[in-house]
Amino acid sequence: MKFASYAMPSYDQRSGLSEGEFLRATIDQLASAESLGFDSIWVNEHHFHRYGGLMPALPPMLAALSQRTSRVRFGTSVVLLPVHHPLEVAEELAMVDLMSGGRLELGIGRGFVAHDYEVFDVPYHDAQDRLIESLEVLLKAWSGERFSHHGRYYSFTDLEVWPRPEQRPHPPIWIACSATPRNFEWTAQQGYNLLTIGYVRPVAKLAELTKIYRDARAAAGFGPATIATHYHTVVAEDRQAARRIAEAALTEHVRLNAEARSLSKTDSPSASEDVCIEELVDQCRLIAGDPEDCARTLQTVADQTGCTESHCLFQFGNISFATAQRSMELFASEVIPRLREPLAAAGGR
Repeated sequence: MKFASYAMPSYDQRSGLSEGEFLRATIDQLASAESLGFDSIWVNEHHFHRYGGLMPALPPMLAALSQRTSRVRFGTSVVLLPVHHPLEVAEELAMVDLMSGGRLELGIGRGFVAHDYEVFDVPYHDAQDRLIESLEVLLKAWSGERFSHHGRYYSFTDLEVWPRPEQRPHPPIWIACSATPRNFEWTAQQGYNLLTIGYVRPVAKLAELTKIYRDARAAAGFGPATIATHYHTVVAEDRQAARRIAEAALTEHVRLNAEARSLSKTDSPSASEDVCIEELVDQCRLIAGDPEDCARTLQTVADQTGCTESHCLFQFGNISFATAQRSMELFASEVIPRLREPLAAAGGR
């Protein structure tokens, strides 16, 4: 399994930090992932609310991190491709790939906040179709060749886009899927990597969806599946301390999520569920506990879903950067080794 440090900063004035200080602290935390031994850094796009809205544009964040690191890869999880012009995305992220020496991973999705689409005046009902066509345009732009495209949403004739990414033929493509079986199947049939999230359903239900992806990918003749799952993560020496931190933070995170979604004129989000940490951990929807607990949960996820990468969100809700950094360091020193060398940890079985 590979491991990533993930960011979706929810700004809180009670942290005592200005917006600029909060964003710079986020960069510092993410940049430390390289020396700690993580494989990659992933960042998330949100708009118009402090629930993630401090980082609405991912290329500047990744460009900054590209100059603070030399090894880790950089992922977008996700670019909300339907609300952007695909040529602008192609240009900006090609620059990131060049600046980082070819370390970009492109993750795209339609997102779940209808308010974003309302503000950008993009219909949400056809977001998936827009995503597919926008990706087609982006890949043509990244080819480095002149191209024409005449689709439902975009039309270009004899166009050449600069610059071209360093990676050939293009950076790896990841598609975010969370609930719709057909989307898991389509992603597999195209040969794209899969991004999903652990929190929204018990691991057994997630396993049903990832099996659709793995089976469809094999049937299409592609190689072994690459599946990344995003997890809210809290690690502490003491199990109960970790779970107390996680409960308070996740309660705030869920509240902010509902608040952001309530801005929509059309979306009717369900009422926020109560946070029951023990149940969430038992269902492998959350990583929270001592290092052994966390390693055990992730091993269960890998065994049941075929997950090959864990993308860990350490700073969320009301978790301070100091607490998030300690959790991240413990994860790197005590959890990652247990999963990277499972045979040694099991006594050579």
